[in-house]
Amino acid sequence: MNQFAPFVDQIGRFSPLDVLLAEVAVRVQLTPTEYFAAVNHYKVMGEWIDRSGSPLHGRVEEFYGQGGFSTGSTVSSHDDKSDFDLDAIAQISWPRSTDPEAALATLHEAIVGEPGSRYHEKAERKTRCTQIQYDGMHLDVTPSILLGEFLPKTSFIFHSKPSDPTVAKRALLANPFGLAGWFNARTVFDEAFGRFFEGRSLDYDRRRLTLMRADATPVPMQLPIYRKSRQVVCLQLIKRWRNIVYDRRHNGLRLPPSVLLTYYVGLHAGASRSLTDELIYQVDCIIAKLAAAAASANGLVDECNPTCEGDRLTDRWPGDHRNQQIFIDELREFSIDLKRLKVGVSITEMRSILERLFGEKPAGDSVATFTKRYADDNAAGNGLYLPATGGVPALGSLAAPSVARAMPKSTPFGD
Repeated sequence: MNQFAPFVDQIGRFSPLDVLLAEVAVRVQLTPTEYFAAVNHYKVMGEWIDRSGSPLHGRVEEFYGQGGFSTGSTVSSHDDKSDFDLDAIAQISWPRSTDPEAALATLHEAIVGEPGSRYHEKAERKTRCTQIQYDGMHLDVTPSILLGEFLPKTSFIFHSKPSDPTVAKRALLANPFGLAGWFNARTVFDEAFGRFFEGRSLDYDRRRLTLMRADATPVPMQLPIYRKSRQVVCLQLIKRWRNIVYDRRHNGLRLPPSVLLTYYVGLHAGASRSLTDELIYQVDCIIAKLAAAAASANGLVDECNPTCEGDRLTDRWPGDHRNQQIFIDELREFSIDLKRLKVGVSITEMRSILERLFGEKPAGDSVATFTKRYADDNAAGNGLYLPATGGVPALGSLAAPSVARAMPKSTPFGD
């Protein structure tokens, strides 16, 4: 039985823009190859730092992913010069009094290993982690000490910059595991959208692998890692947009942190909206939060992990009013573009806007795939013309006329 059969009516109510945004998101998420490579990197690194001869041998209590990987919102690299990032926590059985620099240095030594070993030339020490480079991705490993009297996984992590003695060494409260659990619990999963997004993802993967090689390994009929909520997809689109806009116009500035974006999207989850309306709503909510902070006495946003009050999500960003205002201004332009797309533009202008927001390759390929599907359906007598959206192609035989689709009104205030 077709897995979409029970949801045909709901899927048929997706607007053309909803489908195009989903198609873009399909192309900016991790491919199955990247996903399973990442899983393997986590497994191998956890075993590596606990190997015989490692300074951490017998002390590694747990090794687990954090950040985008634990919420399903990791995005792939946006060009050939960048890679995507993975984050992991190495929970070590150290006393709480452990010196921050000693903790970071010991983890780095455990990863680097002996000259000629697998990570010796691939690891770089950072202020809070060690970063390991792979082909097309990097893994940031952060050492931690579990604080058992708090919520699960509340820990100390460490900050130290030996190259600058003026930077104070610190032990910091953190619970990325708790934040991910909080986010995942708050997102609204819709079976119809989840199945639709999974199907689009698998269709894309099959086409991509077929073009790469004729003897490609078959893509499975189902892949639960692709069955995502609208909020997760929105978070991926926002992160992709952020990566591109900062690379193009603000290269050198610290990126607004993914953990803060995750918090804001989770904070404003809860209602059932179309993908387009959800994305506009989430962007406008972030603008409202940052603008309110800018107008406050302090003038800078200050947010904490809802599962760990001492875990400040903004301890290294924005840092000053200029960085914060740059992001607010960019978000406002983002919101304007999304609302223009929703009102209706020509297919040529839609492609131009989507390419500017999310990158030429994913946006261009999404529009091309979408219009081809429309042309094929139209030739078969199934296509629908949507004059209200500048003739943007609909979802083939599953689409309903735009006048029959009532879009829920949404504002940053939830009404």
